Amino acid sequence: MARRFLALFAVLGALVLAWPGQAHAGALTADEKTRLARGEVVKRTFDVELPEGDFIGGLGYVLIAAPPADVMAVLLDPGSYRYIFPLTQEARLVSRKGDDFFLTFRQGGAKVSGEYTVRARRETPSLVRFWMDPTRPHDIGDCWGFFRVDPADDGKTLLTYGALLHLEFGVIKLLFEEKIRSYALQTPELLRRYVEDRRGPLP
Repeated sequence: MARRFLALFAVLGALVLAWPGQAHAGALTADEKTRLARGEVVKRTFDVELPEGDFIGGLGYVLIAAPPADVMAVLLDPGSYRYIFPLTQEARLVSRKGDDFFLTFRQGGAKVSGEYTVRARRETPSLVRFWMDPTRPHDIGDCWGFFRVDPADDGKTLLTYGALLHLEFGVIKLLFEEKIRSYALQTPELLRRYVEDRRGPLP
């Protein structure tokens, strides 16, 4: 368990350091910066091979018309996650441990759905990480991710979202891997809509 924890957080830590938001805006190309300014979500995908298995992943960037404190408040509210992860049928708070909270998700469509539990933690004033709790029932192999909020121009927030997902089952992995990755990278757009709809326009 300890090796799994450290290996996956090392990968995610490298992602955060490599793309830490506005402090290293040079990591974004000129075209990507233009797309962000137009209101688009910039996405990058990658695959990672670890001793625990093959992980698919991605990064998403989006500008949100709200200050970082407002975005962080949403990320620290367990009730928000029902609306910011795609295909979520249910997201219920099952426990807390200190400042961490545990959410059990049921996600999927009308015919097929799966359940798993994540632990979410605010690690710094600008960073929230989440990872699957393997001690609870889970219909996926593993998942890890983070949200980072950085101040942007005009009172906005530059959100960086990263996620890794391990699909254990061969048929599901073969047929739906890219579709599942695509759904996972809808989270930045869903979070933007949720924050902006709740907050209203910037002054």
